[in-house]
Amino acid sequence: MILTLDNLNAGLHVWATGKYPSDMHNAEYHDMYSARSNGITQQWWDATVKRLAQWRAIRPMSKVVIATKGSQCLSAVAAEYAKLKSNPSTEPSIVNTDWTDVAPLFGIASQIKQRWPPVFASKMCHFLFPKLFIVMDTQLCDPFEYELYWRGMKDEWQRFSNKAQAMSMFTAALKPSKPVHGDYPWETKIMELSHIGWKSSR
Repeated sequence: MILTLDNLNAGLHVWATGKYPSDMHNAEYHDMYSARSNGITQQWWDATVKRLAQWRAIRPMSKVVIATKGSQCLSAVAAEYAKLKSNPSTEPSIVNTDWTDVAPLFGIASQIKQRWPPVFASKMCHFLFPKLFIVMDTQLCDPFEYELYWRGMKDEWQRFSNKAQAMSMFTAALKPSKPVHGDYPWETKIMELSHIGWKSSR
């Protein structure tokens, strides 16, 4: 299993000893949720392209190409966003959502930049729904076919008996500079860090 306390601990160590933010991107999640607060607009996409470049997700393509291709898909992204965010008072989560519901959005993201490796699509979708999509990164994680990975990690989370301990470990490592966002993506971040630890321990 990827989702274990040992792997999470190893992932937290990699994060703490690397050049990664000690707030586990809490400030960025404030920005992500704020960026989409007015809907999936061109302004949202412009901010997202900038963040995708900062998170090294667009290489070797240029920001101009990504921005143009994404703008052409913006209405389709907005339509899928509306389906997944049908209840404005709750945030969809990998815990209570099926892959068949999220696959269309991931497919659109994969059309903007190639499907493999799934770094770009995973990050773009994570920026839109942090609690719904797990970040994949070729530097920190071994890439998997994303549908199998998503389904597998959801299944592991359902069977994971140490959720409380994992939350305590992660919370202790998180050093936010502002209050933790109310919709901070605890589950997907624990999955991501466990994957990082799994790779580092191999």
